[in-house]
Amino acid sequence: MKSLIRTEVEKFELEEAITLEDLEKSKEKIKIISVQEIFKNLKNINLNSRKKELFLNGVQLTFDLQDGIYNIYSKDNKYIGLGIVKDKLLKRDVVI
Repeated sequence: MKSLIRTEVEKFELEEAITLEDLEKSKEKIKIISVQEIFKNLKNINLNSRKKELFLNGVQLTFDLQDGIYNIYSKDNKYIGLGIVKDKLLKRDVVI
């Protein structure tokens, strides 16, 4: 594969997107959607300091949760990114 153009993600379509250059030039107020808003329907996992460190270093953590994608937060409620639970193991997916 030489290139890939993603035309939509969930309910967001490419036609709704703008470039950073257009954003900087714009005089009008543009609503920027946060990552948390995009994935607000996912369940959350909160990590203590030690588990956060392990998670960020790529260590898989054991959680008694259903397989799926989860929002990952630190204990101080700071958004870290997305994680995937499979077979009771949490691994990082996208770190913000």
